[in-house]
Amino acid sequence: MRWFRISIFAVLFLGIVIGLSTFANAQEKVALRFSDWHLTESPWDKTLADAMALFEKRYPNIKIELEPVSYKDKEPKYTVELAAGKGPDIFHVHAFSLPMFFDKGFAMDLTPFIEKEGGAKYLEAWYPLCMNMMKHKGKVCAMPGDYMSMVLVYNTELFKAAGLDPKKLKTWEEFLEYNIKLTKAPERWGIALPGAKDPGFELRFSPFLWSFGGDYLTPDHKKSVLDSKEAKEAFKFFVELYTKHKVMPPGVTSMNPQDVRTQLAHRKIAWEIGSGWTAPIVNAINPELKAFDVLDAVPLPVKKNKVTTIWLSSWVMSPNTKHPKEAWELMKFITSKEMELNWFVKNRVTSSRKDVSDVAPEILNDKFASVIASQLPYGKVVPQIPQWPEIVDAFTTAVQEAMTEMKPPEKALADAHHRINGILARKK
Repeated sequence: MRWFRISIFAVLFLGIVIGLSTFANAQEKVALRFSDWHLTESPWDKTLADAMALFEKRYPNIKIELEPVSYKDKEPKYTVELAAGKGPDIFHVHAFSLPMFFDKGFAMDLTPFIEKEGGAKYLEAWYPLCMNMMKHKGKVCAMPGDYMSMVLVYNTELFKAAGLDPKKLKTWEEFLEYNIKLTKAPERWGIALPGAKDPGFELRFSPFLWSFGGDYLTPDHKKSVLDSKEAKEAFKFFVELYTKHKVMPPGVTSMNPQDVRTQLAHRKIAWEIGSGWTAPIVNAINPELKAFDVLDAVPLPVKKNKVTTIWLSSWVMSPNTKHPKEAWELMKFITSKEMELNWFVKNRVTSSRKDVSDVAPEILNDKFASVIASQLPYGKVVPQIPQWPEIVDAFTTAVQEAMTEMKPPEKALADAHHRINGILARKK
């Protein structure tokens, strides 16, 4: 009997220990690494920090570790870390980088999580074009973020002083005339377009190429078509804005988009090609400009085609995460209707969610967002293939060679055409 009582006590004690251990594990904090290039930029950094603080308040067992990375360095950094079995749990890239991440197996399949949320019904909140770009071999491997078109953002005061009305702008020929009249070197130039090797370059050059009737690759993405008459004409027009007409400030070949926005913030240029992020960033750079009042937006000019570039960002969960359940909760939070609307209110960036961008009064009544939304039907994306980073690098090299007059535009473009065909001919 004594042995029986001891055994009962032992079982009860073991049960209590297991119960306490289970409770302790349930309360144990999980750390998630969250990386976004916006953490290096004002005012995005504060908005993200506030959002992560709210998430931690709602999920007290999850601690968020913020990892800033520059816009230019994000893809190289993530690919190196992920290949080594490491990397942030959740990270932010533009959608045009996704094929590379998908091809290398650097994105978690989110389909099981989405099925638990309601599957196709859950995904109805997003624009179909955006969701289609998140898929790989029929599985959802990323979630959409920002969704915008590229437009011209201009300083109304400088245009008024020059007697020009950008709302009357129709053609690229008129665009050149406007820039010549706006340029008062060395105090001010018409426009600056980033010429550095930066993902922001392709967003701003592509509308030139497409509007002139050219393209980068054949429809099957097997060959370059940069040897076409239209591509040559667009390339020459773009380069000569700098070399011949001198309507861009010196040094644009080393400028990234933030450098260009700084020029706009300090009235060194009259306009730039940007989107919803332009006004808040310019305002943060120079509050004295009063960017939300002074700046305005108009669609891009037209040559043969009315077209612009679509900007779409994406959220990816690392396949190396040790906490997929918690990482999904974070991804679900940052892509929620609540946070997407908050992102617009704080930073003027429109959402890939239809239940935000199509209906929110804050967006419908905004002078920038209304123009951006009006151009989405004319939007186009660059080729969604793993080789794209190499291809755009080759093309940007050609732009820099031509703008610095290392090579004539025709020679620089021809060399890029041959190099790109070599990239496409390689076996994967």
